[in-house]
Amino acid sequence: MTTTFAFFGVTTQSSAIRRIFPRWMAELGIDSTLVGIDFPVDAPAADYRGAVERIKADPRAVGGLITTHKLNVLAAAEDLFDGLDESAALLKETSCIHKDGTRLLGAALDDRTSLMGLDALVGADFWNGQRELVILGAGGASIALTLGLHRAAQAGRPMPARVVVTARSHPRLQEMRELHDRIGFTVPTDYVVAGTAEHADRVIGEAAPGSVIVNATGMGKDRPGSPASAHAPYPPDAVVWDMNYRGELAFLADARAQGRSDLRVVDGWDYFVYSWTKAVAVVYGVDIPASGPVFERLSELARTA
Repeated sequence: MTTTFAFFGVTTQSSAIRRIFPRWMAELGIDSTLVGIDFPVDAPAADYRGAVERIKADPRAVGGLITTHKLNVLAAAEDLFDGLDESAALLKETSCIHKDGTRLLGAALDDRTSLMGLDALVGADFWNGQRELVILGAGGASIALTLGLHRAAQAGRPMPARVVVTARSHPRLQEMRELHDRIGFTVPTDYVVAGTAEHADRVIGEAAPGSVIVNATGMGKDRPGSPASAHAPYPPDAVVWDMNYRGELAFLADARAQGRSDLRVVDGWDYFVYSWTKAVAVVYGVDIPASGPVFERLSELARTA
């Protein structure tokens, strides 16, 4: 029986995973097809709930991955899940739906995959007591990244000297602060309202040399624009990371257009691959390590697609 893997997004047809997924299934020896399900941002709760109900009822549906709608899906359909992992319960979102027999389960994987992406970018030993992490945006991606850092800190790993998180309004920042208080987040953190690109520029300009500046918003992918201006004053030797890999990617293009040889400007491709391979591993119950021959082969297939 050919199974189906659902992909909840906004414009799933334009995602590279449409070309990649069949190659991965062939490589892993799995008979399954990808089914894209598009919702507008903040779609009616009944639409999310109906999609989850269909997955739960269909024996061919093994689960799926959720991008933009992680919070809304769980808010609309939490009672349909028979279990949530620790991160899903903590973050009140689900990025992965999977099954254990007839049980429908929800998992939030972004805390693990975003840390994988950051580690792939700079290495686990990058933080030297001076470099800082500036996260533009305080939504789900930002919260997940700080949760991943929290767990790494608990394991004794080096941490940024300071984390700065921006948002266009106070409520988003307050939500993150409350989560950090609840989990005992030990990395010094500043929560800054940056209502305009110029405000964000000031935050960027105050970061220490060698800091990592992250676009964790949907700007440049799900909606146009950039959280910073085209002339953002990145600190010397900064790493500029756009967590998005497709769309207009104005944040990425603007940083590159500055022509500074000391900046390292990187898109979200590796993060995309980590997010998808982790979900595939969970849904199909296969072992896909974060490095090594299997991961490298899947990454190569993704790039050639």
